[in-house]
Amino acid sequence: MTGEKQRDFARRVTQANKTELVAVTCDIIRENIDCAAECLKTGDITGYRSELKSAGRFLAELIRSLDFRYPIAKDLLSIYEYVQRILVSSEISGKDRGLAGIRGIISRIGSAFEEIAPQDTSGSVMENSQQIYAGLTYGKGTLNEADMAAGSNRGFLA
Repeated sequence: MTGEKQRDFARRVTQANKTELVAVTCDIIRENIDCAAECLKTGDITGYRSELKSAGRFLAELIRSLDFRYPIAKDLLSIYEYVQRILVSSEISGKDRGLAGIRGIISRIGSAFEEIAPQDTSGSVMENSQQIYAGLTYGKGTLNEADMAAGSNRGFLA
C-alpha cells in the first residue's frame, strides 16, 4: 500500500466514529487485496503474501470488535471466518484462491456500515485528535488538506 493511501486511511481513522471505523477497516482490507492482486500479476510473491497478511490482521480486528449482544454478530463472524480462510489459503499457496469474491463481500459489508454510519451519534473514537478540513487551494484544481488547529495540543493533555 502506498504512503499516500496510508495517510488517507490514518486521517479517516482519526475522524471516524465506531461505525465509520468498521467501514474504513473494510476499505483497508479491500486495498490490501487489490495490492496483493497487483503483486501477484507482477510476480512479487513476497509482496503478495505481505499484503494478504496485512489484510488478515485488519480482518482479525473486525472479528475482535464484534459485539455478540446483537444477533447479526454471529452472521458477521461466519462471513469473516470464510474470508479469513480464503486469505490464509491464498497466502500459503501463493495463488489466488478467490480473492475477487472476498473483496466483493468485504466491499458490501463496508458499504452497509457506511450507509448506517450517519445514525451513529457516538462521536469520534479518537479523543483530542485534530480536526482536518479540506478545501481547494490556489493550485490548478488540486485538493490540499489544511490543519486549522495549528498549535493545539495534538491530543496530549498535561
